[in-house]
Amino acid sequence: MTDKEFKRLNRSQLIDIIYQLQLKQDELTVENERLSDALNDKRLRIEKAGNIAEAALEMHNVMKAVQEAAEHYLEEMKIRTDEECSKILANAKRESVEIVPDARKEAAEIVANAKKEAAEIIVNAQKEAADIVANAKGEAVEIIPDAEKEAAEIIGQAKKQAAEISGKAKREASTHDYVVKAILRKHGIEK
Repeated sequence: MTDKEFKRLNRSQLIDIIYQLQLKQDELTVENERLSDALNDKRLRIEKAGNIAEAALEMHNVMKAVQEAAEHYLEEMKIRTDEECSKILANAKRESVEIVPDARKEAAEIVANAKKEAAEIIVNAQKEAADIVANAKGEAVEIIPDAEKEAAEIIGQAKKQAAEISGKAKREASTHDYVVKAILRKHGIEK
């Protein structure tokens, strides 16, 4: 609308234009609040994605601790088995003076059983530890990429929406300022 056209408008028409601009401004304010809420929701989703990644890292640390505990357990079992074997052999040697044939036979059986049990325990513990570590690594590998992908998507959407809101608000504000200045100039309030 040109300055000449504005000058031809009567007071009620100018008030109507100002009223329409005020309605538009109210609509933009509501839209801005809605988009701000959506942006806050996106930020919350980004924080949750970060929490998923932290949980995956924590799971990795837990699995590492489990592996270390399993290795420590295996080492302790080996030490205990060796200690038990040494004790049994010492007792057998002491008693061998009296009962050499029976003691040798019994000691050999005990040592064989102890070693067999120790070997079974070690094999089972190693297998169990390997399964736990493999499962934990598999879960961590599955969780981390999904969390990173979701976080990147959310950030991209939030940036896009923020740019759209900012551009729309600037255009509307510029149009609104132009119309108000034109009205004020027409009435001689502003030059």
